This record gives sequence, structure tokens and C-alpha cells, in this order.
Amino acid sequence: MKHCICFALVLALLAMAGSLAFAAGSDTITVNYEVQAINELNIDDASVTLTIIGAMPGSDPTQVSDSATYDISTNCAADAKKVTAEIDTAMPSGLTLKINMTAPTGATSEGAVTLSDTPADALTAIDAVSESNINMDFTLDATAEAGVVAAASKTCTLTLTDS
Repeated sequence: MKHCICFALVLALLAMAGSLAFAAGSDTITVNYEVQAINELNIDDASVTLTIIGAMPGSDPTQVSDSATYDISTNCAADAKKVTAEIDTAMPSGLTLKINMTAPTGATSEGAVTLSDTPADALTAIDAVSESNINMDFTLDATAEAGVVAAASKTCTLTLTDS
């Protein structure tokens, strides 16, 4: 009986080994790949509101500020990118609008940059990075000479571009 069980096991093992030997085959395939340049910038908020409502006696109107956030993804070479900021038309006389963008990791913020209809560097030395919910502050300053200014808006454009 023991010989029958051993013989059956040997036959089973030989059958499996034989099927493995004949089942093997191979072929090759070429896998082509590429990573293209990624340069994405997204402003998370639709708008900010800046309303000057007071002043200290003997001083110009009190500056106001509001915050928004942005997201950035780029796979550029080191220090290859920057972000410029501009508004669609110049500010009225006596009003100054500024943006101060917090820099993503490894980049440099240019601090509070006065916005005009000419692009100004807000961030520089941007390396490959992928970050979200980064803060940016907008401030509005007015002189007394600006007078009363009716509600209006400006479109601020942020552009991720080559340095």
C-alpha cells in the first residue's frame, strides 16, 4: 500500500513537472514612455473683496487685505520658472493694489508686489514642485486724495512662465 501511494505521488510530481516544462514560453514587448513638461497654476478662490471703510484721524485711509490660495505643479528644471502678476487695467489715481504670494517649497517670494497692467515678478526660482492651498494676500491702499471710489473690479492674472 505504501508503494502505491509513493508511486502515485511520484507520477503526480512528474506530471506537474512535465506540464510546467512544456507550458513555458516567452516573448518581448517594447514599452515606450515619456513625461512631458507640466506647468499648471490654479487659483482656488473666485474673488477677494477689499473695502476701505475708515482712517485714523490725520492719516490716509486704513489699508485693507484679503487672502486667497493657489495650487502649483511643475516638473521644470531647477530655478527655471517664475510667476508674474498683472491686472487688466491701471488702478485709479490714489489707489494701490498689491499681491504678496507665499512661495512654494524652494521658490522665492518677491514680497508685496504692486499690481499694474504690466507683468511683475511675484515668485521666482521655482523648481519642480507640486503643492496646493498656498496663501496669497491682496492689499488695497488709498490716499485721501483718491476721494470716494465707487465699487469696481480688476482681473488679476497670474502666469507661470520661464525665468
